[in-house]
Amino acid sequence: MRFAIILLLAGLSFAFAGEQVAKGPDIPLAKQSAYTGKGFTMGLAMGVFDPSDKCDCLGLWQGQADYFYTPWFSGGAEIRFFGGEMDSESSVLYSRYRLSGKFHLAFSSFSMYLSPIVGLESTDLSELRQEWKNRSNKGDELEMDEDEDSTEVTTVTVCEKMFSLDGFTAGLEFGFGYAFPKYLGLFGAAHYEHNFSRSQLLTLTPGLGFNLRSVWDWANKNTYSLWITLEGGFQRYFNRGVSDWSKSFILGFTLGI
Repeated sequence: MRFAIILLLAGLSFAFAGEQVAKGPDIPLAKQSAYTGKGFTMGLAMGVFDPSDKCDCLGLWQGQADYFYTPWFSGGAEIRFFGGEMDSESSVLYSRYRLSGKFHLAFSSFSMYLSPIVGLESTDLSELRQEWKNRSNKGDELEMDEDEDSTEVTTVTVCEKMFSLDGFTAGLEFGFGYAFPKYLGLFGAAHYEHNFSRSQLLTLTPGLGFNLRSVWDWANKNTYSLWITLEGGFQRYFNRGVSDWSKSFILGFTLGI
């Protein structure tokens, strides 16, 4: 998060110092990104993550940075943090780090992309940070050695299963965005990942953006993109015995320079 804030502050300083930029496409995309065809895009957001009806809501923070190497290809990084108390017994600090490349196909007001992704998951669960042994076939029970003379069997809750994916992931994302003539934009993405802990994750991300460049003359002259976005997320794990869809709602902004 600190790295993302530094990038955004640097971007704002360059925008204030820069000359008037030429107009071009400005189309909002999922996860506080945008299609501009050139330069950097950076974004920050915060909101609420609801793992399931069985778990308490968590705080959610995310940041991203992208660079357009050509009008049809960009590459960047994303950071996402979850934190809070999942239930009466467990708290979580969960982070996701992703690197991605996006292959773009864009028109004047519509853009779509295909993005291969690699990621790293890092979990810190107060109830699960001991060494796990003898996981059952269903993944519902864990045997943990408390000492040499006793063995305790602990049942893993649905909440804990959603945040126990330590390791690397690889996946693919398809997304699109549409900018209306003046103030608004629509965007969405479908994201599939395979984690090397033998779990799969599907995420659907719809969203709505408001174009600040349409009402702020300085931003129209000095930035490639400046959006306020409201984004939802619907997430489902597979192969972990979890049938619930997680939900998230976040408010953020995107800056293109």
